[in-house]
Amino acid sequence: MKTRHIIALLTASIFAAQSSVFATQTTYRLQRVPVIEQIPKTGYKRVVDTHFVEETITTYETVWETETRERHFTVARRVPETSVQERHYTVQRPVEEVQYRDTSYNVVRTVPETTEREETHFVTRQVMETQERQVVENRRVPVQETTLEERVFTVNRPVTNYVETVVDRGQHVNQVNTVPGRNYNRLAWHRANYVDPATGEARWRVPGFYWTTMQGPDRHEVNRVFQSNPVLETVPITTNVQEQRIEQVPVTRTTFQDERIVRTEQVQVPRIVQEEVVRRVPVTTYRQYVERVEQQTPVIVRRMETEERVERIPVTTFKTVLEERVEPYEVRVARTVPVTRTVQRPVTTVRWEPYTYTLERQRMEVRRIPITSAAPQNTQSDDPADRIPVFPE
Repeated sequence: MKTRHIIALLTASIFAAQSSVFATQTTYRLQRVPVIEQIPKTGYKRVVDTHFVEETITTYETVWETETRERHFTVARRVPETSVQERHYTVQRPVEEVQYRDTSYNVVRTVPETTEREETHFVTRQVMETQERQVVENRRVPVQETTLEERVFTVNRPVTNYVETVVDRGQHVNQVNTVPGRNYNRLAWHRANYVDPATGEARWRVPGFYWTTMQGPDRHEVNRVFQSNPVLETVPITTNVQEQRIEQVPVTRTTFQDERIVRTEQVQVPRIVQEEVVRRVPVTTYRQYVERVEQQTPVIVRRMETEERVERIPVTTFKTVLEERVEPYEVRVARTVPVTRTVQRPVTTVRWEPYTYTLERQRMEVRRIPITSAAPQNTQSDDPADRIPVFPE
């Protein structure tokens, strides 16, 4: 890069020397001028066309019809009969008695006694002394220099293109589903007679609790279902186009110089001194005394007494009577019916269309500008002979 700049400057100086020979009264100066070039480019964009085609389809729908039917069944009706029975049972009655129990205990009491004793120990004390010493320091002093350097960098320029695309703009809708109640088993009371649900016959069994299958109430659930809705939209697409630029950047360089400094400092030096110290320390001792406390505690004792009792209980028995019954009921019957419909099916085609855009590229040229007493200093020469090409960096 530096070699190309030196060649360009030598060429500019040769042209300046030749011009000064033929025109001794006119002087020139060299100036770098940016030139922007327009470069046409051709690109292609994607275009999506959608048209609809009619088609005939046949679907089958379910039609529900109601029919009336008769159900014949036998009903067992119970007739109650009441009688009185005697029941003998034993009852236990609680009886309370008060007794006294010895709960004497010992109390331990502690009595403190205080005496004094002498202790001898050594104490370490620190004494500070002042001394002088020489300190040699080596320092590095920073020296800064600033120069200008050219920096070439690339800038991304955004270019926006628009493309048509199909986007799903659907939404969620609510759908209600009926869930039957769960079956569970629990203990239920059954009487002596019952009707077999499989055969309809009356049977005898011992009354009591039996495991019975139950069904809970039905519940309704609301589910969120997505319903699609395709929509044709125009979407912007942004791409970056790279451009090169040149700028003058100040660069600061720092160098260091060594310096030596000698100085005298006063330093505090610690010294340890031991001293003997005698002190009197109080000592506390404890003695224990035991005291007996007499105590009688009342305790309630319970015992059970047995009694015989007689109770008259009315007992109801049931007799089963069979009856024949006829019950009408309605039944929904499903029938499948074909249905013919005409629908429009979307057909999508993709094609590429050319379009033209322009890119700007910047390059640098060195021009000769005449310097005279009458002409201003910022006058630029538009003569092509005064232009000196500059090699790209």
